[in-house]
Amino acid sequence: MKKLLSITSALLASTLASAADLSTIYEQAASNDPEVASARASREADDYNVMIARGALLPKAQLDYKITEVDTELELDSGIDVYYCGVSGPDALQCGRAQSGSTDNNYRQNQLSVSASMPLLNLNSWYTYQAARSGNAGSDLTLQLAEQQLLLRTAEAYFDVLRSQDNLSTAKAEEKAVKRSLEQTKQRYDVGLIAITEVYEAQAGYDLSYVNLLGQEAALEISYEAIENLTGERYESVAPLLEKVSMEMPEPTDVNEWVDSGLGKYPGILLAESGREAVRLQRNAARSNHMPTVDLIASYTDSRQDSMETGSTTTAVGVQISVPLLAGGSLYGQSKQAALNYAAADYDLEKQRRDVKQNIRSLYHKVRTDVLNIKARKQAIKSAKSALDATETGYKVGTRNIVEVLDAQRNLYQAQRDYANARYDYIINLLNLKFFAGTLNEQDIQMLNTWLDA
Repeated sequence: MKKLLSITSALLASTLASAADLSTIYEQAASNDPEVASARASREADDYNVMIARGALLPKAQLDYKITEVDTELELDSGIDVYYCGVSGPDALQCGRAQSGSTDNNYRQNQLSVSASMPLLNLNSWYTYQAARSGNAGSDLTLQLAEQQLLLRTAEAYFDVLRSQDNLSTAKAEEKAVKRSLEQTKQRYDVGLIAITEVYEAQAGYDLSYVNLLGQEAALEISYEAIENLTGERYESVAPLLEKVSMEMPEPTDVNEWVDSGLGKYPGILLAESGREAVRLQRNAARSNHMPTVDLIASYTDSRQDSMETGSTTTAVGVQISVPLLAGGSLYGQSKQAALNYAAADYDLEKQRRDVKQNIRSLYHKVRTDVLNIKARKQAIKSAKSALDATETGYKVGTRNIVEVLDAQRNLYQAQRDYANARYDYIINLLNLKFFAGTLNEQDIQMLNTWLDA
């Protein structure tokens, strides 16, 4: 017997030792989560928006080389004298009279052109460049928000597994206890101590507990699927939450300090502010479409004609001024559209601020309530256990019936579930509070890891 217990203890210890903790799962999620990977790729892609927009402010040059085969045929009527001149050799010009009929003139023309330009004044390109820079800062905030959301999603998935495990353990204990009550009820009926109705009631209670057990088993399997979705790996067990964990009131104790932190640090608000600034610059860019543009231009052209052995070169340098006069109303429409987009971005920012205020205040009060709830639920377990003991004693002496026993058992297991759920609610609500306050980071994961029996 002692050998069997030793083997069982060794297997249990091996299972606990191989259970993954929160830090391990988070590290795996950070390397494999597709949402964060997508945010990182988008961040790198957005870097090129600045380069593309800056290109409109820098010099441009273009090289063109053109070869043209020219074939001309001149039809001559009799009686019409047509004179022509051509080059037969170096500096030798010969002229003559064309005869009636047709004259062919075939030659190849080669032309090399180099052109360059540089904007001296282009407000549209300038504001577009500034908008791209603002949008690039927004990409950093988008990545930061995705990383903080990963912290939150990983913790939620992890503690959902622990919640499901506790609920399943309670469901198993309840099913076992109700089954034992059903067997005792049948025995009492067989000896004629109770009526058949109590057997039916005990059977109904057992059926309900068994259905609940099946549901909790499915819930645990689903919670493990959520972790696999984050990490790309399948985990069979995770480290449980220690019983003795100090779950205190949130610090600071003033909710307004949490609100001020959220308004100044929450990436969602900072992202909305960056987006509004980018839209403002885009509005200015649209308005500047009505303004003149000034460009410095230069060109060089070298043209050669093989058959006549002649050529020409042209060099030009100048300043080009363009003033939009009429564009069918499109410039006006773009300007008004950009102004309305800016107004919408301003409203979105205000909504973001109000939502953060509401979320922080709600979560702050939830965390405070969770702390009190945990203490009350723990006491409720003791009270429910005492009530069940008294009810079972009364049932044995005939002063209580099976329905009262089943109710007392359900109350005890419900109290145990409520206590476990209150502890997990505290952790998740606290993390959400820090998330909207903009202070959630990897240190919070490390802190929670110390609460685990890892």
